[in-house]
Amino acid sequence: MEDNELLSLFTDMTRVHTAYVERRLLPLGLHTGQGAIISALGERGPSSQKELAEYRRVSAATISVMLRRMEKSGFVTRSVSADGKCNLISLTEEGQAMYEALCRDRQGEPERVFAGLSREELRLAEKIFQTVSQNLADLAQ
Repeated sequence: MEDNELLSLFTDMTRVHTAYVERRLLPLGLHTGQGAIISALGERGPSSQKELAEYRRVSAATISVMLRRMEKSGFVTRSVSADGKCNLISLTEEGQAMYEALCRDRQGEPERVFAGLSREELRLAEKIFQTVSQNLADLAQ
């Protein structure tokens, strides 16, 4: 396979994945990226806006817009950290319920997405995905 064909396949795969995620989030009233923020807060607990931006590998401005929208929807709240140095973003009760709904929705998802791949192929895919992700992060700088 030519390098351009591989890049085209990768682009198609990311486009299909984005469409799949959007289709899953829409009935829940979430926009693209918000599910990942809710999941991060559900798994990690309260986090700063900077930590969330780094986790999602997006700008602080992008996170700010997302969080404003999520606050209006009642999913997150902001509070001052104990040391007063930053605002912490936390899930509200509604946000926690959404996190639990997302967890239920994702049950069995890895098995479905990666169906037909052996353990060895999955390990290789992990290494490839990490390398490509880092390469893209480097290019984005």
